[in-house]
Amino acid sequence: MLGDDGVPIRKVPAPLARRFQQICASIIAEALSGTEIVQLEFAALIFVSDVPGIEQWRLAEAMGIDRNSASLLADQLEKKGLVERRVNGADRRARELYLTARGRNAIGKLRPRIRAANERILAPLSPREQALLVDLLVKLIEGNSRHARPGAGRRKRGSVSPRAQQGGA
Repeated sequence: MLGDDGVPIRKVPAPLARRFQQICASIIAEALSGTEIVQLEFAALIFVSDVPGIEQWRLAEAMGIDRNSASLLADQLEKKGLVERRVNGADRRARELYLTARGRNAIGKLRPRIRAANERILAPLSPREQALLVDLLVKLIEGNSRHARPGAGRRKRGSVSPRAQQGGA
């Protein structure tokens, strides 16, 4: 099967998933253009909306990002006045996240754009195929959840690949 550019589309999960992620990221970025919010921030806002009081470490796990990134993300959202951080009464080290009125308003305005973007992503499929794809993606993600963590499969900075150690390129 050839893509629009004449290059074969390999029927292999990892390259297909990467291409699909590129398509999703591009279309969602278009939907959020002209706003003060980027894709990762919007995703965090949705989690905070769905689970008011979610702790930063749980947000990191839910989003598949490291705790430091979740903290920086919460900082950005707090500076924009979209979330409020509160100290957890049971664990003073933990920070809970809550939407502000401005955050709720932003989500309300952006949800229709994101919904339309997701519909655009799935548009080449019939409604039945759309539901099946989403169900299969959920099943794959749940079945491989131990691999869905920050940095999984990446080499650490400065490390040498096994091939390079053996003299390969």
